[in-house]
Amino acid sequence: MAHQVPVITVVGWSNSGKTTFLTEVVRILNARGVRVGVVKHHGHAPDGVDVVGKDSWKYAHAGANPVVLSASSQYAIFRTVEQEATREELVAHIADEVDLVIAEGFREEADGAIELFREAAGHDTPKLAPEERIAAITDSEALAAEVRAEGKPVFGLTGFEGVADFILRKAGLA
Repeated sequence: MAHQVPVITVVGWSNSGKTTFLTEVVRILNARGVRVGVVKHHGHAPDGVDVVGKDSWKYAHAGANPVVLSASSQYAIFRTVEQEATREELVAHIADEVDLVIAEGFREEADGAIELFREAAGHDTPKLAPEERIAAITDSEALAAEVRAEGKPVFGLTGFEGVADFILRKAGLA
């Protein structure tokens, strides 16, 4: 049975740079000895997460369920499901292997999230309401001022170390 593992959620508009930013944070946490798992929501995949036309996809569309794709250094299991798995169901699959999970997306299931908002990406308004936000990563002076006024931390788009520290504190690992 999976044990409880802290989950920190990061939310932002599509193409705001969440994955680019978080890969740096994961590197930092890993270098500090923290075993980090990531659960990423992919809301724009009508055919699932498998690659259309590849062998694993062909097997799944022929009716195989699950399909396991294996290579020399990793494997993936593709399961056809009746409904999308919840964040908690996905976390439960990896909880025994990690110290911390970073969830990218899954806004509806989060009890507060870090928002990455990049004005330079062309977005006009934040994705989260103030009560949903626990911190912000942003290049927007207006949003930074708003979040600071809420008494919450703000990080710049290169604030990887600060975000790593914040995540560890929030997860109870620092």
